[in-house]
Amino acid sequence: MTGPLDGYRVLELTSTVSGPMAAMVLADQGADVIKIEPPLFGDTARYLGSSRAGMGAMFAVLNRNKRSVALDLKMEAEKEAFMALVQTADVVIENYLPGVVKSLGIDYETLSVLNPELVYASISGYGQSGPYVNRRVFDPLIQATAGTASEQGGDMPKNMRAVVYDKVTALTTAQAVTAALLQRGKTGRGQYLPISMLDSALYYMWPDMMWSRTLLGDNIRHKGELADYFPIFRAKDGYVSIVLVSDDSLEMLSIWRGSELHLDVRYSTLPARLARAAAFNIEIEALLADVSTAEICEMLDAFGVPVARVNTLDNVHEDAQVLHAGSLVETEHPAVGPMRFPRPPARFAGAAFPERHAPYIGDHTREVLASIGVADSVIDALEERDGNNAVTLAAALEAEGSG
Repeated sequence: MTGPLDGYRVLELTSTVSGPMAAMVLADQGADVIKIEPPLFGDTARYLGSSRAGMGAMFAVLNRNKRSVALDLKMEAEKEAFMALVQTADVVIENYLPGVVKSLGIDYETLSVLNPELVYASISGYGQSGPYVNRRVFDPLIQATAGTASEQGGDMPKNMRAVVYDKVTALTTAQAVTAALLQRGKTGRGQYLPISMLDSALYYMWPDMMWSRTLLGDNIRHKGELADYFPIFRAKDGYVSIVLVSDDSLEMLSIWRGSELHLDVRYSTLPARLARAAAFNIEIEALLADVSTAEICEMLDAFGVPVARVNTLDNVHEDAQVLHAGSLVETEHPAVGPMRFPRPPARFAGAAFPERHAPYIGDHTREVLASIGVADSVIDALEERDGNNAVTLAAALEAEGSG
């Protein structure tokens, strides 16, 4: 049995995170995702972060369940092969700089003539037009423009330690693609989906981070910022998150620790606690200074007080709930070796995971192109080129490693 998108074909012309993750979601759900990569270097994410056997860990996660075809779309014969693939596809996802697909002759207007049912998603940083259209985009720039960096840092703006909006955009794109496929089932036609990281960021952050800036005009009762409700507290052997929004929760914690802090008028209500947050946090940490995180979680769980241990990146895989739910899978990439990464949170009946591991550049060029009738002579030439490129790339990577 296969996933719910079995039978749909996606052509992915993307690199790094936003596009590859969007296509990964569709691949995890059963779509046949064919990653079209430029010869030699391919997706730049192949070389980012920790790596083994010539493949980066991030790439290995984001490109599972895909097939790789190496094509230079500036070469006529290879572009013809791509156009033949387009006629078999349901979806194209690209994240080139705005205007590049037009210059290559693979924009939506061109491809929809070949395939009117095509759903075509274009991911960009700031959109397909406007004052920032030519700006090179990285996730931290979107964090800056959307206001997130300002909120994270307090007095000094600070980026989140994650490419959060690359991934938000990926999830937005994957959902938009499946919605467009559903609509196509009603209309019989595909459509163009321009999706920007900035729009995705604002859509994502607005409900909570902007709740003090949503209502316009007068007579608004402001209640502080949501993030201020959730401090982290130091304990004997680590940190815990305890949500003390409810007065009852503070009372239960205080009684357990033999304290009357909940009766202190400086902290007995949520507005009072928020107004004196720094002092209140010191008081709570004093109550927890000689208690382990395990004991805190056990006792507060029993009292119905919202609590969680703050895991580190090195021990999150050992968390009891993560283990119980099977949230992470440990598997063996045939070349890269043992890996650990999360299962899709939505698990569809009968869908195998992972069905295949991330490919090297052009691993499936012959398999895919032969299936659509591309001449053997063309495929032979591509494989010879890719073989020469592999030798060149290996030498370059070895030289970089030794340097």
